[in-house]
Amino acid sequence: MQPVAESGADKVCVLSTRTGGIVGTITVGLFPHGIAASPDGRFLYVANTGPDTGAGGSESVSVIDAKTNTVVGEISVGLAPQSVSVSPDSSILYVSCQDGLWIVDTASRRVRACLPGLAKAHGITACPGGRHVYVANTWHDSVSLVDSASHAVKATIDVGRSPWNIAFRPDGSAAYVTNANSDTVSVIDTSRRAVTATVQVGHIPTGITATHDQIWVTNNASSTVSKIDAATLKVVATTPLGLSTEPAAVVLV
Repeated sequence: MQPVAESGADKVCVLSTRTGGIVGTITVGLFPHGIAASPDGRFLYVANTGPDTGAGGSESVSVIDAKTNTVVGEISVGLAPQSVSVSPDSSILYVSCQDGLWIVDTASRRVRACLPGLAKAHGITACPGGRHVYVANTWHDSVSLVDSASHAVKATIDVGRSPWNIAFRPDGSAAYVTNANSDTVSVIDTSRRAVTATVQVGHIPTGITATHDQIWVTNNASSTVSKIDAATLKVVATTPLGLSTEPAAVVLV
């Protein structure tokens, strides 16, 4: 199963990883933007950005039961949540909002802390080992490497224009970054902390997820999903989702 957040339709679209076809939809909050699955496979978390990123923005994350494809809860966070990420042990949810990085306990669904110093960062993803969190600095065309315990920035890596979201190869050896205004994906070697390749995809790529052999990218303006071979770094398939669905995020379950 592969859920895709459809911003223009206020729903999550579920795709088959075998055929790429649509197999179901789930209604969530206003303008769903980012989506993440807990590593234990139990839940999906959807950031509901709202109609805009100002005073009218949303302040919630929808919680979906991954087995039943039903919404089972809502978490109140900061203004206009855009990206979500779950720690490798499934205990912590990271939510990037306009007013800071929010840290949520997934068991109680209560906020632990807010870090205003990381306000307006877009994509945020915990690395497979859990030691670091990678943050997409959309306004600065870079990715920050943040210590998950101290929250100190350890490195900053230049990528394409308007980096949007980040996904890791399961073994943690590579990070993949969608660059919305470059129509590309940057490939980062995590040991070298440097970009080693760039892949051309659809128009305004936003969401991204990866396995050992596949990388999936949602192209917001193209209303498509690109499938990339992780070994060759070539686009091997493109799935159209229909007009005006504005796919913003994708996750494998």
